[in-house]
Amino acid sequence: MLQKFRFNIIARVATIILLSSGIMGSLYYKYYLTAAFVVILLIIAVAGLIRYVNQTNRDLANFFESVKYNDFVTNTSAGHKGESFGELHSGLNLINSKFRDIRAEKEANHQFLQTLVEHIDIGLLCTNYKDEVILMNKALQNLLRKSYLMNINGLKKIDEALWKTVVEIKPGTRELLKLNVQDQLLQLSIQAVDITLQKEPFRLVSFQNIQNELEAQELMAWQKLIRILTHEIMNSVAPITSLSSTINQMLNQNGQSVSQHMDKIKQSIAVIQKRSEGLMDFTETYRSLTRIPPPKFQIVDARDLLDEVHTLMTPDLEKNHVKFERHFPPSKVSFHGDPHLLEQVLINLFKNAIDAVKDREAPRIIASTNSTGKGKIMMQVIDNGAGIPEEVLEQIFVPFYTTKEEGSGIGLSLSRQIIRMHKGNLELQSTEGEGTTVTIRV
Repeated sequence: MLQKFRFNIIARVATIILLSSGIMGSLYYKYYLTAAFVVILLIIAVAGLIRYVNQTNRDLANFFESVKYNDFVTNTSAGHKGESFGELHSGLNLINSKFRDIRAEKEANHQFLQTLVEHIDIGLLCTNYKDEVILMNKALQNLLRKSYLMNINGLKKIDEALWKTVVEIKPGTRELLKLNVQDQLLQLSIQAVDITLQKEPFRLVSFQNIQNELEAQELMAWQKLIRILTHEIMNSVAPITSLSSTINQMLNQNGQSVSQHMDKIKQSIAVIQKRSEGLMDFTETYRSLTRIPPPKFQIVDARDLLDEVHTLMTPDLEKNHVKFERHFPPSKVSFHGDPHLLEQVLINLFKNAIDAVKDREAPRIIASTNSTGKGKIMMQVIDNGAGIPEEVLEQIFVPFYTTKEEGSGIGLSLSRQIIRMHKGNLELQSTEGEGTTVTIRV
């Protein structure tokens, strides 16, 4: 193509040179009529050369302008110059075709994502750095009973707490909010993420109504709790009822003196008293689950916290010949929490770990802590005990569920509740024959 272009330019320039020479020759020999005719031919040749060069420039300029305005409909043609620029225009048309395909694919992806966003039952709200609402899907419109929002401040008209939560929520965290919209109670789980598109920051906030799920989980929790309470209370009431009936029979026997049965009566009453006190202790333990004081947050050094708990548990560790290891990062790890409540959690975990390794040949417990960034930390208590069977693991956090003869069954339940009050989570992983790992993230 370039060779043809070069040949055409050289041929046209040569023609202009020849015509110029013809004009000079005609003037020299005073052929004025011939000179005039050659001048006309020269003008035509020069105009043709200019048009030949400029036409290609115009075609390229038109192509780039089409790219600028996303117009990929028009194809260019090189018919006005024959075959010399056919390859160039074929290339431009191919680029146009590729752009059309990319645009169609982009549009299809946009339609797919738009359909997906509108189809899911989770409310989505996208805002820019000016707090202008860029996206509000149908799920959120139905959730808030609001057809549109121009600005995030429009949430104030729905609920002040909702607006404050959306404005102040940190990316990667989750907030729970109770909201009453047109006499409908909503329990919203709100999460946010910051994204950058074409160097412009956006925030995407999701709203999920978990009221039905919470009610279902609450019902299941109540059912489990009632079964356990019923079981424990019946275990205490049944012998009390039986002994009371026996004492009543002894007192109402005809012809026999009460003094003959006094020892049995005293023994039965003592058993009734003991069992009643046990039932009182049980109900008091239950009350403690609902009377956890709110955390008093302060800066806590994770290493100091573990060291204090280790000091408290040293007698038990030495008594059971447990090897204890502590793993800390080189730098200081601090976070916000209530040291007294967290200390109670760690004591429970240490006691469970000591009980788990009592019968092992080389009992070992490892405590570690590390930073997970953004003021969050992870603590772990690892033991090499016998592990927890899978069927027990499913019930391990149920209040009053215990496999220990002297256990109350509230230690792990209470610990998880305290960690949740710190907006963290407590996880337990166990493998039979290998041991158990308890992980705290706060």
